[in-house]
Amino acid sequence: MRTTVKRLFFLFLFVPITLFAQIDIKGTVTEQSTSIPLPGVNVLIKGTATGTVTDFDGNYQIEATKGDVIVFSYVGYQPKEIIYNGQATLNVQMDEDAAQLDEIVIIGYGVQKKSKILGSAVRVNGDDLKDNPVSSIDAALQGKAAGVQVIQGSGLAGSSNVVRVRGISSISAGGDPLYVVDGIPITQDYFLQGDSNGQNNNPLASLNQNDIESIEVLKDAAAAGIYGSRGANGVILIKTKRGKEGLKFSYTGIVTVSEPTYTPKILDNKQLLQVYQEAWENDGNIGLSPLPRNISWEDALNTNTDWVDLVTKTGISNRHSFSVNYGTEKLKTYFNVSYDDTESFIKNDEYKRLSGRFNLDYQILKNLKIGLNSSITKGIYDKVNINDTWRNAQSFTLPFYSPYLANGDLDNSFGNPLIELQYRDRRSEEMRSINSIAIDYQPIENLYLRGTGSLDYMDFRDFYWQSLEVGRISGTPAEEQNTFASANPFFVINYNTNFTASYLWDMDDKNSFNFLLGTEYQRSERLLYRFGNPEGHINSPVPLYELDAPDYTRESTGKTAYSFASYFGRISYSYNDALDLMALGRVDGSSRFGENNRYGFFPTVSAAYNFSKHDFIANSNAISLLKIKTSYGITGNSEIGNDSRFGAYSIPNSGTNYLGNAYKSIIRLDNPDLKWETAQTVDFGIELNLFNNRIETEISGYYKKSKDVLLDLFQIPSSGFGESLWINAAEIENKGLEFNVTSKNIVSDNFSWTTTFNIAHNANKLISLGGVSPDLLEGGFNDTRVIEGQPIGTNYLVRFARVDTTDGLPIFLDKEGNETKTFNLANRVSAGSVIPDATGGFGNKFKYKNWGLDTDFVFTIGGNIYDSYAKRALGTFRDGNNSSNVRTDIYDRWRNPGDVTEQPRLFHDHNEVQGLSSVWQYNHTGFLYDASYLRLRNVTLNYTLPAEFLKGTGISSLKLALTGSNIFTWTKFPGGDPEIARDFQFQRDRNLSPNVSYLSIPQAKSFTFNINATF
Repeated sequence: MRTTVKRLFFLFLFVPITLFAQIDIKGTVTEQSTSIPLPGVNVLIKGTATGTVTDFDGNYQIEATKGDVIVFSYVGYQPKEIIYNGQATLNVQMDEDAAQLDEIVIIGYGVQKKSKILGSAVRVNGDDLKDNPVSSIDAALQGKAAGVQVIQGSGLAGSSNVVRVRGISSISAGGDPLYVVDGIPITQDYFLQGDSNGQNNNPLASLNQNDIESIEVLKDAAAAGIYGSRGANGVILIKTKRGKEGLKFSYTGIVTVSEPTYTPKILDNKQLLQVYQEAWENDGNIGLSPLPRNISWEDALNTNTDWVDLVTKTGISNRHSFSVNYGTEKLKTYFNVSYDDTESFIKNDEYKRLSGRFNLDYQILKNLKIGLNSSITKGIYDKVNINDTWRNAQSFTLPFYSPYLANGDLDNSFGNPLIELQYRDRRSEEMRSINSIAIDYQPIENLYLRGTGSLDYMDFRDFYWQSLEVGRISGTPAEEQNTFASANPFFVINYNTNFTASYLWDMDDKNSFNFLLGTEYQRSERLLYRFGNPEGHINSPVPLYELDAPDYTRESTGKTAYSFASYFGRISYSYNDALDLMALGRVDGSSRFGENNRYGFFPTVSAAYNFSKHDFIANSNAISLLKIKTSYGITGNSEIGNDSRFGAYSIPNSGTNYLGNAYKSIIRLDNPDLKWETAQTVDFGIELNLFNNRIETEISGYYKKSKDVLLDLFQIPSSGFGESLWINAAEIENKGLEFNVTSKNIVSDNFSWTTTFNIAHNANKLISLGGVSPDLLEGGFNDTRVIEGQPIGTNYLVRFARVDTTDGLPIFLDKEGNETKTFNLANRVSAGSVIPDATGGFGNKFKYKNWGLDTDFVFTIGGNIYDSYAKRALGTFRDGNNSSNVRTDIYDRWRNPGDVTEQPRLFHDHNEVQGLSSVWQYNHTGFLYDASYLRLRNVTLNYTLPAEFLKGTGISSLKLALTGSNIFTWTKFPGGDPEIARDFQFQRDRNLSPNVSYLSIPQAKSFTFNINATF
């Protein structure tokens, strides 16, 4: 009896232990049809946070208890749930899910299967951003999307990019695509600070790349037309990550070191003195050449300052991002906090960003769901004046200038860059919060209602401070020495509401409709302030952003605002899952336009036919997909100043007097007829996939004609009006071809190789200026013009013919093409183009077991770069104390009769060139260069640690990556980096002159170590 009791006792004790004991399970996940191992499959114990992923060979290892439900999920495959029975090995086969393989993409006010996309749209997944650090997330599009030209910003921290979708369609209005983040058209004012310190504002600087789920580029009217009045330059939809079922923590850490891709090739002290002396003697002078600032030759020979080295350094940057994903069947959340500290290779140039994001989805009822998006970012940009540092270091601060005086003080008698670095403080602070709420309700079957409200708030402040030391070393009397401290605030409130109703109607097995109706209202207000005191600055011992800075006042000067009211609808029809038709229309009203043309109508029609249903495709071993598509639509552009339609008056107290009395006068005429700039686009495309989708190709052609192009005209002084006048006048055409291909070259158990390639050609032409003189539409400080029959942004230059072999003088061409030695600006003609013949990119992805190697190249073929500073860097003209250093390509110059060269002889006095009135007028085609280049944008080596190595650490996956960016660049351009995105003065300058270089900041060559852990 006692023995029986003992046995029962141990039985009751042992059974629970056996039932709930955790067992180590191993297994392999493979594809059902091919038995190929599947890497990256999520393996999760249902209802818990315990999970892992399969390695490159499809192997996994996890602890489970008998009776647990193990869930296997993988994109493109049907999820599988298995009740664990206690076995030590559990192998699983997964079936493809055709519905999942048909990728869902964002199309504007909704989503759609990729196979049903009628327009031209390109998607970049957030995973492509993980290993490759970018200064701004739009840079991730470079070389990835045919027809999307991305000119990456300079190596400055937080710099902005120039993005063009299918060419330039505008002259004075905005030419950049519309950015929509989680359905919110965000504030994107590139000129919030003008061209402050050599850099324009970056509207995407506040976005954290680790938060990005995907980026969609809508290129043609069929894709972008739903945005109507703002889709003429394309639309870029940015979707942030959302919560998924389960609990997962992720950490990403990045460390980057950077240096410039290009080090200026300029002369040292002895080389420059030799050049000056030769120029002096060439002009018929004797003795030693006088030197700037009356420096003696002895001092010049003994002083050799490397100014570029003094203003540059090795930039060290780091980024840390931590995210939490938690989700149940009803509630899903995503939370991320990140910190970025980005240093450029320019001293004192640093951008710091602390950002947080919280996204939530909650299924309140079976037919009612709410979604929240909220982000807040604090960005601090410590910066320098690029003119006083980088540009001066290679130009006006000559190598025989010393930074210091004999007493050790900095020399402030010339543009000494160390004055800027040590005694001036420049900072911009941005607090930005983007928030939205969306409610989805399904009152009856197939009817979906959605309402959203959003707020994009920006608090932007610009600070400047100059030390007392500047006055002291300049010799200012002590009682007059003051600091210079100022603060300029900007506040922007941008809110948006929209409501949509969509209905799905399946008539039968072959015919189906999708209806969408919607309305939207957007208003953006910018509150205007000025520094309180009349002088615009105060005396402060520290910069005004410091806590111990003295109090200061700011005076409100009102606000400027604009608003949109929109109504839109879309009808989609599908027949037999093969023929797809779509028609949409949008009516937009904008406060920016005149009262006679406030509203515009923007319609689009499109069609596509998928031949895959036909037997000759279904039974083909070669062709997997054949689809043709076409579209026609009208989109608009309204990116002009908020008050452009209004007349303007002078301010009575502005010093304007008549007979001793202040008065106001008209300085700009009112234009009640100002209206939308519109673009009519025809698009045609073919999608062809081969060999079981191993090769995917697409070719597209388009024609886009922009009408009623918005122009801001310089007012002729004799007209009596001082400010620009906005009118509609010009017509522009863009036409082009695009091609892209993705090839899965090798797919095997242990090794895979995928290649991507895309190329695009765009031909741009100004059809008509509508009678407007091109002299009223110059491209800022640059010799670029708009000329009928030529591309937008034509370089307008005197043609350089050759160098006279007998005397070394330059020979030019006059208007008729005759050679002349007289330089005359009246002989300027269209020469060169800002638009390249082709742009594109190609890349390769290699995977071997747990190793990966990715390479991305970008290229530009044709087009021109005008090296605006070459007139000084190669002209060798002395200009008093404003003389400049020169580049080493001056060595290829004329020296003796009979020399055949492209560089004229050296000049000391610019008057040796007949007709040249000023050094700065010396603009000719001799400084126009081929813009072609090939760049290794990124090369990444990554390694994912095996699951068995991480056992017991609590880490489910760990990936390490090393990335080199801008490692090699192949170009014939001698003036620096061939990729130019400089400081533009205003929007017309941004459209007309992106190919003009003026001692531009080069890209950064960088090496990045990245660690990504999930647990």
